[in-house]
Amino acid sequence: MSHILLIGLGGALGAIARYAVDQLTVAQLGSSIVGTLIANISGTFLLGLLIGMLSSHSAWPAEVRIFLTVGFLASYTTFSTLSVATVELVERGQISSAAINLGVSILLGLTAAVGGMMLGRSI
Repeated sequence: MSHILLIGLGGALGAIARYAVDQLTVAQLGSSIVGTLIANISGTFLLGLLIGMLSSHSAWPAEVRIFLTVGFLASYTTFSTLSVATVELVERGQISSAAINLGVSILLGLTAAVGGMMLGRSI
């Protein structure tokens, strides 16, 4: 199977998973911003974990790596939604909420990436 098809399949599954997280958080918490945060942080952790594991287990087939990283996780996480949601908060005059959304996303994202990579390297 070509890399393009693997990326497309991974991307489709990542988009569906992202949508499911969003819908669940809207139903449970009434907020798609929280859904974006959950998807971005969990996806960042998983990417860090995968990259950490690959640093010591490089024998994984390129097809698996491409499917998971460029396909699934790139589609599951969403910088564009984070950006638009933050701009919309600013436009509504919710400057504090916008700053918190952006700050928490960056801080937790970096923490998740480091934690995932450290865990992945130890496996």
